[in-house]
Amino acid sequence: MTEGEFIRFYKKRNNSKSHKEVREKIDLFWNVLLKALEEDKKVTFKNWGAFEKREMKVRKVLVPTWEKAQYIKPKESIKFRAGKSFIEIANGDTDE
Repeated sequence: MTEGEFIRFYKKRNNSKSHKEVREKIDLFWNVLLKALEEDKKVTFKNWGAFEKREMKVRKVLVPTWEKAQYIKPKESIKFRAGKSFIEIANGDTDE
């Protein structure tokens, strides 16, 4: 599902009239989530899942067209671990 499809789905499901209003609500959620991750490194939604900011280590990368091995710099990335209820919904085991 693309971002546009998700916005149309959210708009239809919540009977919103404004595409702009829906986009602002979604952007607000992501902005708050990212700010919370900056402060605490982990945000957990009960029975739904957890967003976690993790440090990625230096890695050695070999690409056949390169003459030498290259090293990727360390960086932080955001990972999502799905909770039990979210997995059940995704698999269609429960009625929504």
